[in-house]
Amino acid sequence: MLTTELDEFIVRMPKVELHLHLEGAIAPQTLLDLAQQNGVELPARDIAGVEQLFRYRNFGEFITVFMAMTQVIVRGEDFARLAYELGMDLAAQQVRYAEVMISPMQHIRRGMDLYEAITGTAAGFAQVERETGTQIRIALDHGRQYGPNLAWQVLEVARKAQPLGVIGWSIGGNEIGYPPEPFAEVFAAARAAGLGLMAHAGEVVGPPSVWGAIDSLGVTRLGHGIRSVDDPALIAALAQRGVVLDVCPSSNLCTGAVASWADHPLRQLYDAGVTVTINSDDPTFFNTTITEEYRRAVTHFGFGADDLSTMVRNAASATFLPPDQRAALCAQVDAEITALRHELGV
Repeated sequence: MLTTELDEFIVRMPKVELHLHLEGAIAPQTLLDLAQQNGVELPARDIAGVEQLFRYRNFGEFITVFMAMTQVIVRGEDFARLAYELGMDLAAQQVRYAEVMISPMQHIRRGMDLYEAITGTAAGFAQVERETGTQIRIALDHGRQYGPNLAWQVLEVARKAQPLGVIGWSIGGNEIGYPPEPFAEVFAAARAAGLGLMAHAGEVVGPPSVWGAIDSLGVTRLGHGIRSVDDPALIAALAQRGVVLDVCPSSNLCTGAVASWADHPLRQLYDAGVTVTINSDDPTFFNTTITEEYRRAVTHFGFGADDLSTMVRNAASATFLPPDQRAALCAQVDAEITALRHELGV
């Protein structure tokens, strides 16, 4: 039950978010501003109209809207604005650290220089860190529908941009018809370059997608992974290997990946010993925040302060930071949680 004390704990507790798309966090007013500045026609002319667009019957519809809305982001300074606004919002929610994904190919296809996009994003995040102390790093999330050949080109930019804060490599997009196995060599090269590995898998396709991601790609984190629940052997493997599931409950409901809160397997996965984290995915597109996701974890799944604390600690431990920085983050988060729980008595 979401008591007053538990709600205050959620609001004030230190947070770490690992599954968050920069483009999916664009504020409605920023979307309209950039459309006007960059001469992009949108199917909406005010905030109410934009919010009406964020209704989907399935994952395919969500991808269509996502691609249409993000075409307004065309310049390095656009990325800097998005990054700064997102970072300040995260800092206000007591997020101490986040890893934020950029979807490269949709920008490259429109003629955008990916390195320029990353440079702008890094500048926005650096300003946030100077002003608030919140640290944010970047992951590149290659759309699997564009295939492994183009992924090599994106990876080359990722390597070049590592000094700017690029620390993660992923594949995303619609799993249907695009299994993970063809990307195995690209992921091996990304690992050799020192990038952390994750993949969207088990969101709308069942266990084979997850098995492919953990066995062929060697990822340590899965975006979503909820369909793992359909295979007891897979659940056991995830728990035994310590593969982390970055779960985004509201996202799954909005895209139709699950039919209702009662159908969402987060509680089942958690109780089975799978390491899970809580995330907002595309907060603007799903009308949520990381704070709200923790509230919903209590309301819909019956989690308490112990569970929420565990999930935050899971996230801190699963970052792609260098070991010394990760250890420092874990210690900071642990100390803050312990002190806050003592203060609030939760």
